[in-house]
Amino acid sequence: MKILIVEDEKKLAEMLKKRLERESFAVDITHDGKSALFLVRTNPYDLVILDLMVPEVSGGEFCETIRKENKELFVIVLSALSQTKDKVRAFEAGVDDYLTKPFSFSELKARILAVTSRRFPQRTEVVRAGPITLDRDRRSAKKGKKEISLTNKEFLLLEYLIRNAGRVVSREDILSNVWDYEFDSFSNIVDVYIRYLRRKIGDELIETVKGAGYRLKNGS
Repeated sequence: MKILIVEDEKKLAEMLKKRLERESFAVDITHDGKSALFLVRTNPYDLVILDLMVPEVSGGEFCETIRKENKELFVIVLSALSQTKDKVRAFEAGVDDYLTKPFSFSELKARILAVTSRRFPQRTEVVRAGPITLDRDRRSAKKGKKEISLTNKEFLLLEYLIRNAGRVVSREDILSNVWDYEFDSFSNIVDVYIRYLRRKIGDELIETVKGAGYRLKNGS
């Protein structure tokens, strides 16, 4: 799932991004409503986590505008505004859920899962990038119509790359999200598993970006 965080508290935004990425979400950040409108119009986000009191274009204006253009985008508000009238106004503008600050990350995660499953109860956990398809429920992988046999760790690594397809992900990002810091930063375990994946899905799909990390190509 691809998420946009719209939050002018930069430390909070960065904390949320790190926590959500550890849950295998692909996450972008912006700090004002105007750039948020531009980003959702030019990127295929599934969910926006929105502070109502962002500058330039308010959270309420953002919702009202984007709902006229995109009725499928999930929107969860994170706000210090806790009065009933503020919540009612937000729901009338088209938000899917409303969480007041301070909040726990576990509650936010639960609400993300609840909101998305409520609107699309039939949605399966299938992710795709280019010719590669992963089905999390069946724990299966395909390149085109051909089944690919993967170990559990190879599957998790490929899933992380797919969820970030088209982006460069560093070795440190991969270690923290796939191995949960199980190995130190001097380990070559990421390179070893990238090599394993390349043998199974094709060298051409995983690009090495010198000094930065790896990128899974998103084209066909």
